[in-house]
Amino acid sequence: MSAFDHFTSHLASYHPLSKPLVEYLMASVKTRELAKGSLLLTQGSVPRDIWYLKSGGARVYRHDPQTGEELTIWFWKNELVLPLDGIQGQLPSTTNIALLEPATVISLSHVHLKYLPQLFPEYHSISQAILETLTRNLSEHLDLIQHTDSAERYQLTLERNHQLFQKSSLKDIASYLGMSISTIKHLRYGQSPQ
Repeated sequence: MSAFDHFTSHLASYHPLSKPLVEYLMASVKTRELAKGSLLLTQGSVPRDIWYLKSGGARVYRHDPQTGEELTIWFWKNELVLPLDGIQGQLPSTTNIALLEPATVISLSHVHLKYLPQLFPEYHSISQAILETLTRNLSEHLDLIQHTDSAERYQLTLERNHQLFQKSSLKDIASYLGMSISTIKHLRYGQSPQ
């Protein structure tokens, strides 16, 4: 199955796509092969696209101006990748999005995206379902961070997304889970926290 077919199947899992919408998307998207570490979005730039990853994942992070460290906010995997801010209002993004591994990436520009609601009635149902899924996932992650201890956060993440531990650094996972690197090393390797 081609990357474009994966993309349209993913969208159709939210709501059936009309033939005209599929044709519009086919004429509008760009497909590229990108290397591990490629930036889809850079902090401070205006988001110009949304992306779909046929396989692989991406990390959302920002630079902490006080410490200079990278703070991992979110991970995307095999799905539609949306800028967490800036796309609708065309404002500078507060985050970066980088690929965790080589990937086939489909991009749809903001220029093409903005006409979808006017041209295709099903777009509203699709976009609402995507946003509800994202909101639910972010809410579940926030609940995990705020209401579970480090060991439970680590274990649940390992169970739900074990591949993350093969594709991302422990430092990034620790940041994502709201814990120190020494805590996650202790949980992962049984070392004493420093």
